[in-house]
Amino acid sequence: MLRAERHEQVLRSAMEVFAQKGYHATSVGDIIRRAAVARGTFYLYFENKRQIFEAILDMALRGIVRRLRRIEVAPGSPPPLEQLRDNVGRIIAYLLSERELTQILLRHAEGLDPEFDRRVSEFYEAIVDLIESSLQSGQLILLVRPCHTQIVASCILGSVKEVMARLTSSVSRVPDIDVVVDEIVNFGLHGIFLDPALGKGT
Repeated sequence: MLRAERHEQVLRSAMEVFAQKGYHATSVGDIIRRAAVARGTFYLYFENKRQIFEAILDMALRGIVRRLRRIEVAPGSPPPLEQLRDNVGRIIAYLLSERELTQILLRHAEGLDPEFDRRVSEFYEAIVDLIESSLQSGQLILLVRPCHTQIVASCILGSVKEVMARLTSSVSRVPDIDVVVDEIVNFGLHGIFLDPALGKGT
């Protein structure tokens, strides 16, 4: 097996164990047994379980960034809303396909210790920055209403986190991904009122 493949095997095994047992209850021995590798092999790639956990966070951020595309408005480009939906669809599909990774991010990454909390906070700040940048780009092309982009970006992140927490922890059948994406996009675009005027009061 190639070195990169072995690294991936150890990393994937760690994700499975962390998702199942949590960070503190997981030992290097647990990861080694799941990966079916020698202890020395583990230490070829990672100094300790903390380093492999941080590598998982880095992998998650890279995975999300790779799936975001800038919305184009040049002639011949797809409609901006279609591009927005595609962005959301790629990220949701990624998070659902990486179920253990998503469970780690949402249920096991926070509250480990102050240093880890800082690392996780930086991770989510980076996600908020990505969303905020997309909102600001949307404002430039008149796709997004004037708003406090940082607050709205935090709202978007919070709602998606809750949806994904429920979908990845549920034992029932996950709704079709198109349904999930449509509801997230429609909620972001229209809120919950059938008629926007109803939200203004009398």
